[in-house]
Amino acid sequence: MTELPGGAFEARRAGAPASTPADVTATTFRDLQLGCLAARVAWSLAPDRETE
Repeated sequence: MTELPGGAFEARRAGAPASTPADVTATTFRDLQLGCLAARVAWSLAPDRETE
């Protein structure tokens, strides 16, 4: 998780390089939490996801 200069937040999947686009960007920390939950659910339901 990174706090951006304008007060927004962004998050990337664990282990992703910093050069990759953020998986979730939000204006509040609470929205970031909810966005990360939604992204995790969507990723787990994706049929073509890579296994860890």
